[in-house]
Amino acid sequence: MTGKTHLAFGILLGTGYALRTTTDLGQSVAIITTTAAFSLVPDICHAGSKIGRKLKLLSLLIGFFFGHRTMTHSLFFMGLTAVILTLLNIDFIYIISSLLGIASHIILDMLTPRGVALFFPLDYKVVLPIHFKTGGIVDLSLATTFTLLTVYLVYVEMFHRTINWLNGY
Repeated sequence: MTGKTHLAFGILLGTGYALRTTTDLGQSVAIITTTAAFSLVPDICHAGSKIGRKLKLLSLLIGFFFGHRTMTHSLFFMGLTAVILTLLNIDFIYIISSLLGIASHIILDMLTPRGVALFFPLDYKVVLPIHFKTGGIVDLSLATTFTLLTVYLVYVEMFHRTINWLNGY
């Protein structure tokens, strides 16, 4: 999937998580931003990706030692991220946001013919039964759908909050 699709799905999941866990606007923005940012992190192994271009040296090193869609697209990487963030004393809500972002990326890449090495270091690629070409019409359609769903979630939440406010709750 393209970076746009990963970002749109990360924003959608972050929005859903924020709406279920907090009513604080600042914390909601932080949750959505964290989830969105971490939805791009697994592609650090690819120097041509959005994040790979920003962190070129790190990207080249990870790509050289592990290859694309291996370690950074695995359950191992999710666990490693959780441990590192815990050691850094990051709030649990943001650890979950980070893992949601990484998981969203991995799930979308399992929808491509190349799949991912979900069980790294095992060299077994996981590809979902339905898969699509990266950058194709389905990829673009997914990005658009995720964006529209995010707008819908925000609209419904604002509508409900307005009704509750008008009713004095």
